[in-house]
Amino acid sequence: MLKRFTLSVGLLTLTMVAFAQNEDRGNFSAGLETNTTYYLEDKGTGATPPAGRLGTNNYLKLDYTWKGFYAGAQLEGYLPAVQGYFTGFEGNFFRADVYAGYNANGWDIRLGSIYDQFGSGMLFRTYEDRTLGINNAIRGVKVGYTFGDFLTVKALYGQTRDVKVYTENAMVSGADLSLSISRAAKWQNFDWTIEGSVLDKYEPLLMEDDKVSPHTLGYSARMALGYAGFRLSGEYVSRRPDPGMQNSLDSSRMEAIQVDFGYTGHGFGGLVTFRKLRNPFLQASRDLNGLTTYINYVPALTQQHTYALANLNPYTTQQDEIGGQADLYYNFRRGTVMGGKKGMKIHANFSTYYGHERDFAGTGGYLDESRLLFRDLTVDMERWFGSDFKMILFYTWQTWHHGGGEYYRSHTVVADMTYKFDRKNSLRLELQHLYTKEDHKNWAAALLEYSFAPRWSVSVQDMWNYGDTKTHYVNGSISYSYSRVRAALNVGRFKDGYQCSGGVCRYTPAYTGFNLSLVVTL
Repeated sequence: MLKRFTLSVGLLTLTMVAFAQNEDRGNFSAGLETNTTYYLEDKGTGATPPAGRLGTNNYLKLDYTWKGFYAGAQLEGYLPAVQGYFTGFEGNFFRADVYAGYNANGWDIRLGSIYDQFGSGMLFRTYEDRTLGINNAIRGVKVGYTFGDFLTVKALYGQTRDVKVYTENAMVSGADLSLSISRAAKWQNFDWTIEGSVLDKYEPLLMEDDKVSPHTLGYSARMALGYAGFRLSGEYVSRRPDPGMQNSLDSSRMEAIQVDFGYTGHGFGGLVTFRKLRNPFLQASRDLNGLTTYINYVPALTQQHTYALANLNPYTTQQDEIGGQADLYYNFRRGTVMGGKKGMKIHANFSTYYGHERDFAGTGGYLDESRLLFRDLTVDMERWFGSDFKMILFYTWQTWHHGGGEYYRSHTVVADMTYKFDRKNSLRLELQHLYTKEDHKNWAAALLEYSFAPRWSVSVQDMWNYGDTKTHYVNGSISYSYSRVRAALNVGRFKDGYQCSGGVCRYTPAYTGFNLSLVVTL
């Protein structure tokens, strides 16, 4: 039945695209993206090329809209996938998504591949992130309706997805409601929103179990208040246990609570977040494991670092954690002593998380003693000196649990400097240093980049572990952008590490070789 359903939606997609081309009605768009790596053997790092030495991820996306109607398709080819992707990406394979729907006059109806989320996503979220290899769309139907500007309701039903194919037995159904009381009452300066969701994943049990139900029923309750720059929001999520590979057959009930308090105004902004999690991850099927097949979204709520040395050991959300972060920034106005001609930005972030370590050698449950899992203090400043020279100074102090009561600590400093010769030409120098007595000890890194805006950019960089392995990771890149074409070529030696996006990270092994990325849109 589901195969016939997919075929029907695919035929509808092609029909609507043909209609657009033949009758010159509506809008048609297409996008092609490829990310291809050729691997070389490197005895200096131990990097071993895969069989065939090639990894290539390719995406073709077609979309058509006409009035409130839309249809589309996405074809993906992994021939095979680049290294670092998870279980299920082995070998050469293709996968396809098709969808069609209507979004107008308050209605939101969609058939086929469905991407959506309830609340923050802790209960349910399906989305695509090509950086991480995530495309966890469900296949089914979604219907939503918005009453005025204050009430939105939606419901969905569909089949969950493994990496290559949709699962045979696991089905998801859910509903979500969002009500803005302040808009309904036409309050001008005060915002009050309440929301709620319910989700059920049905998957037959292989054997009867009094503690586990084939229905993994969960709910989310949320509320947000806002006034004069202040905002307070909270969410509580609870879900029946779903023991499987991903949580080592944990049969405890999932519970999560998150509270955010923020303020923005007068050049100042701040957000304080508290979160407590227990057994939070929900897989598309109990037999699956890995972040590419989660059907909810539980990112790490820490500073998301973009500098390479600061991101050597990022925090990832744990099965049991309690903690939070405080994120503060202040903008000194231009024309003041501190702000200069273009203003100055100061930012600080502090995050810390505790949790109960798993007792893998014993019961498989959690140890009674709560341990520090991760702590990060970050301070950075950005300021223009005149109209030509910009400097960013960055510092982070990180502490993370390495296991068995052992902790690693590191201090990282960065100076990021950009000089603009004119409106099109600029030179950027990035200097980094990481100091630690543990792990592989000290690192240094440097990057030099020249930009010929808006089309060309060339760079060369080196990461050097001078505290332990004495290894250099030297590479260079060149990128070109023109109209609707963007291309980049990276060549050299690349360290193993973590590729992060939106608070979620995947591990990528070290490699030496050539990487070409190309994006074309029509």
